[in-house]
Amino acid sequence: MDHDDKDAQEWQNTSTPPTQAAVINEYGPCDDYWFIPPYTDINVLEEHLVKIGGDTDTRAVHNKEKERIDLWGTHKNIQNAKAALDHMEKFYHGRAEKRQKATRTKGWARPERELTPAEQKKRDREIKRQQERQKYLGEPTEEFPFTHCIAWPKEVPIFRYLGGKLERLDALRAEFRSFIWLDKAMNLYVAGEDEETTMAAMGRVKNFLIKVLNRPSENVCHVLEKPSKLVQIHIVPNPPVSYISPNQGFLGVQGGGTHDEVKLHYLKAKEVGDFGNVREVDLRMSAIDSGNRNGDAAPGSNGEHAVIAPGMSPYVRPMQYSESMTQRNIDRIRQELEGSLEAVQLMDYDIKMRVRIGQVGLLTFPKQSVWAIVDLDTSVIPDNRLKSEFSPYFIKSSGTFAAAERRITPPDNREQAIEPDEVWFLYILRKEEETLETINVTLEVTFRSDGRAGLWNGLVQQTKTTPLDIRVISSERRLSWAWTVSAGKRHSDQSLEARFVHGLRLSKESGRDSILHFANTDDIQLRHVRREKKKLIVRDQWTIEMIEEAFWTMEKPFKPYQINPLNEPPSQVLYSLSMFRDSWKSRFSENPYLGLGQVPTWEPEDFFTGDESIEKTLEAVSEVRSLIEGLY
Repeated sequence: MDHDDKDAQEWQNTSTPPTQAAVINEYGPCDDYWFIPPYTDINVLEEHLVKIGGDTDTRAVHNKEKERIDLWGTHKNIQNAKAALDHMEKFYHGRAEKRQKATRTKGWARPERELTPAEQKKRDREIKRQQERQKYLGEPTEEFPFTHCIAWPKEVPIFRYLGGKLERLDALRAEFRSFIWLDKAMNLYVAGEDEETTMAAMGRVKNFLIKVLNRPSENVCHVLEKPSKLVQIHIVPNPPVSYISPNQGFLGVQGGGTHDEVKLHYLKAKEVGDFGNVREVDLRMSAIDSGNRNGDAAPGSNGEHAVIAPGMSPYVRPMQYSESMTQRNIDRIRQELEGSLEAVQLMDYDIKMRVRIGQVGLLTFPKQSVWAIVDLDTSVIPDNRLKSEFSPYFIKSSGTFAAAERRITPPDNREQAIEPDEVWFLYILRKEEETLETINVTLEVTFRSDGRAGLWNGLVQQTKTTPLDIRVISSERRLSWAWTVSAGKRHSDQSLEARFVHGLRLSKESGRDSILHFANTDDIQLRHVRREKKKLIVRDQWTIEMIEEAFWTMEKPFKPYQINPLNEPPSQVLYSLSMFRDSWKSRFSENPYLGLGQVPTWEPEDFFTGDESIEKTLEAVSEVRSLIEGLY
């Protein structure tokens, strides 16, 4: 031992002993121990020791002298306690790394090699670009020939969304070589030396502001589907078996309850008069002179009148009205879709558009028990006071599910059904870091083959919205349908949700359902789980999704950092069916990767032209419904 080491040893032997004595426990020597990592927050650790000990039925004590956690208990319980401590250590290790990265300074490093001529030119160009970017920061110090003010509502807080220096618009400044700034009155200005470039910069700034500020609101639209016969419409409070009640499904999952207390009603068509078919009625109607004094005129839509023979029910309408109603439906669906797609076009969200088969039940409806088609179509359906519930769970058993799959799969495509990985939807309660308020958040997670969730395998749907839900009510057919557009935001890798997702594990065993392993944290509690298993069937230009959905509800919250396997059988298993075009998926795939001020290449009109016309969609939906309605 050299002199320095001897001096250090003597100093240590003569120093004042610590005030805290070693831990003395009446249980005697510990059964096992767990070393404390150097970056662990001791105060936080001690707060959780009691919880971990109680959850795992062990005794856990902080041994400050040996810098470890002493453990007493059975071998199995001690291993559970160690696993909980490891999980907590990883969580706080992530926080420590984040703080370290924020304060890290550059240390010793190997000297940089001399750049090649090509690399030097590339570096010089990058330095020149950076200098060019710096030139347009802040407000201009001189007047420019082209300066424009962007008119924007005063009630919209641009300053709060973009920041006083508008750093989020730096890329646009450099791209268009223009100044973009806010004056003291919060007016937004764009200035440049070239008129064309300045106007282009204005357009991109407007698009960006719309993208940031104009989040679409949810919209439910009701459409009465064209009937295939001349009928009267009844409100049915207690539908027969063929009309399935949505409250039999799993609704209100975040609230933890179903809609059993809500009474739903349905529209059902019933033939009137002594007519066997539509042609018989049309022949009878055409034989009546429109000027016959004995005939009465029944008002139709758009001021039209249909002649009704003496004694004929006023609910009877000729086929011509049904045809015009179909065209009005097409026009209305197109109008609603165009508005919705314009609202989501600039959003950097994951966007989906689906046609879902199911049943529409009415919550609020006209008071009359019987309605004429024309009155219900023109007076009631467009009324936004009409409230409904849509249930996609019209398939009630695995046997019916398999039979529906066989009917839908084309004969020449029986061996080509695509089976993607499972998708897990986790409904969590999350505590806001700043306000400490508890909010509901939905996580959509897929797992890799190793049982872990990758960086881009989690979709946080806290900002999820359904800009459009067109519910097409069918009065004569057993199944109705809905056309929906939905959008959700992908998570940040540093968010609380991301850390929770990264801690998830999925164990897979051959011949058995996979088991989800999770651990709550101080900020996140898992309350509900929904697992989707999809079978994709390609049918012409459409992809049919046959979905088996299993549901779990956590009756009570689990303690933080306790690893829990979801090995209980699901409380409910239901089946649904939806369909989409591959072209929809490919167009929407651009949106999550939009950069600052960028717009996608697709336009709303792309969804309504050629083979994608609404008429073609109606035909495809009708074909699929006809195939599966025979099962009931």
